[in-house]
Amino acid sequence: MEKYKSQFIINFGKSLQANVLKWKQIQKDSIKSLYSINSLMAYFLLPLIGLIPAKRETLSNYHWDMHGIFYLLIFLLVIYINISVTNKNFQLSIKKILFPELLRVFGYIYYGENTYLKELFLETENENITDDYIKNLILKYNNETYDVNLNNATFEQSKLFTHKITERLDDDIVFGEYNDVKFTMVETDFGWNAKNKNHTYNRMFKGIALHFKLNKKITSRVIITTKFTLTKIPENYEKVIVEYEKFNKKYNVWAEKGTNGQIEARYLLNTAFIDRFMQIQTSFRVNEMNCSICDDSLLIMLCTGKDLFEMNYLFGKVDDVNQYKHLFEEFASVFSFIDILKLSNKTGL
Repeated sequence: MEKYKSQFIINFGKSLQANVLKWKQIQKDSIKSLYSINSLMAYFLLPLIGLIPAKRETLSNYHWDMHGIFYLLIFLLVIYINISVTNKNFQLSIKKILFPELLRVFGYIYYGENTYLKELFLETENENITDDYIKNLILKYNNETYDVNLNNATFEQSKLFTHKITERLDDDIVFGEYNDVKFTMVETDFGWNAKNKNHTYNRMFKGIALHFKLNKKITSRVIITTKFTLTKIPENYEKVIVEYEKFNKKYNVWAEKGTNGQIEARYLLNTAFIDRFMQIQTSFRVNEMNCSICDDSLLIMLCTGKDLFEMNYLFGKVDDVNQYKHLFEEFASVFSFIDILKLSNKTGL
């Protein structure tokens, strides 16, 4: 982990030195927008909704105290929403500058929005794509079968979810190849609609999905779930006991009955794999993490409401490296995990 964190810190420092003035200007403009005419009008005009009299209220029985409280609450809510949206846009602006530079050091790795990525894949020959790095990356993956965008089938076939996905919204995505292991990280939110008169939406997952392509195949499906998860395990699966007490306290392992699942699970879940696996959950600071492994696919689902690789806050010091520590830990946990997958490929485990 420390090796990767050091690499990221060095390359981050280079990017920071080259872009710090630009970042500070973006921050300054973002903060200034909070006091713009449009923002001030929103702060004071939208709360007027709270002063609208109720149906039976008249001037003589108008509840000034109650409406004053309504006005104040809406006033504070509008300010909070504006700061949140401005902060989100500020972070995205920094991400678009920082992450492509930071990740290219480690190979052909792409960062961006998933919707934009899909457009790029459909427009490989488009002359508007002037970045040779991105064009080569797209050409490379268009000739292979790796599921870069993580189609719904990838989630549905994992046995971690019981319904077919009917609605899905993606945000940031990181994909590429590191140490000969192809991977994708995507921030996604999906669920299904009940067939009732209200078409009730049921969320199945919100968080970060990590997908790795193994250079070997697991013949049986192995499922790892955080203890006390709501994930429903299929009936034809049996529990696997791993000889690692710390792991057993946090996770349950399941394998298909009547297959080599028990044997394959024990070979796969060696000490190095388990340590790096748990480090991912620690680094991303999530309470629930589930995993499905089958064939050459390893899928990890991190249940969280936060953004993929959250950046510094709007009012923080842009050039303070300490506020990016969690960012380095998240990146490092993924790349160190890939190293273990690569080692397993070499040893044939």
